Amino acid sequence: MDWKKLLPIAGIILLIYVLWRFDPGKILAVFSTVPPFYAALCFLSIIPFLLVVNLEWQILLKKQHINVSYRYSLKNYFIGYFYGFITPGGLGNYLRALYLREESNTPLPKCISNILTLNIIDLIALFLISSIGGVFLLGQHPYLFLISLMALISITAIFIFFIRQNKSKRLFEKLLQTQIFQTAQRYMDDPIETFYEDLPRFKDLRFPFLISLLSYVVFFTELHLIAQLFGITVPYLSLFFMFAISATVATVPISIHGIGTRDATLIALLSTYSISPENSISFTLFWFTVFWVTPSIIGAFITVLEHKKLPPKKTCTASYQETKSI
Repeated sequence: MDWKKLLPIAGIILLIYVLWRFDPGKILAVFSTVPPFYAALCFLSIIPFLLVVNLEWQILLKKQHINVSYRYSLKNYFIGYFYGFITPGGLGNYLRALYLREESNTPLPKCISNILTLNIIDLIALFLISSIGGVFLLGQHPYLFLISLMALISITAIFIFFIRQNKSKRLFEKLLQTQIFQTAQRYMDDPIETFYEDLPRFKDLRFPFLISLLSYVVFFTELHLIAQLFGITVPYLSLFFMFAISATVATVPISIHGIGTRDATLIALLSTYSISPENSISFTLFWFTVFWVTPSIIGAFITVLEHKKLPPKKTCTASYQETKSI
């Protein structure tokens, strides 16, 4: 048996176990207490978050001279949601580079490096907040700081490795040979060196990093407000850092968008405030629906429309070189 194939569904198995342990009737009862109007209003909460993170991405796009409109990059975000939703660990998110390539007439490796830079910045911001949260909750959960700090150090080391062309070029070539990127390989006729073209310097990343921190403040503040609907009354800062820590655990690539791992972590953290598991699991399922399922469905429709624009042949390199020579 190939255990590597089973690993991505570990989170789903964990979620099933969590649901099995608790009373489904009580979980449904918690949902029934949420006013329908406010529940519907919650589905609009993804908009402020996306507007902020899209601004961050636009800055990075401009730094690498990848020219697409704010409206298009927002559409591309939804495409990433869709591909990320249907692939383990959300790795399919990088397939949106194919659509970015066609819209901007930029080499595919350069588009991938741009999205990778964006994702790493967001992870560093998340792990930094999580590390601060580990200190804040040190008295209740002394192990959380160590976990968050190790995650922060690891992703920072990966980023330093990534920007060193002589070190990471071979790894990137192997990455493109994986199953996730088989679709991208059919369009890959650009030199691998373009992966490092116009790569932002550290000082160029300061403003995008601050915006990334702001996006998490917006996101976790919205979650704090939504949590009130599910009877989760925890002080703002404590809940803020709990969200960051559970989101950090959810980045472990053993599930689809953190299904199961996020739920189990948040249940354990909220139990210190005497929040019932049924309230916690109801909230995390609603959180997942609002912030992952819904934009993924929207992304599926956008992907179908945008996929028609992908050319059957590899035509980007010549036109890109012509553009560069002008």
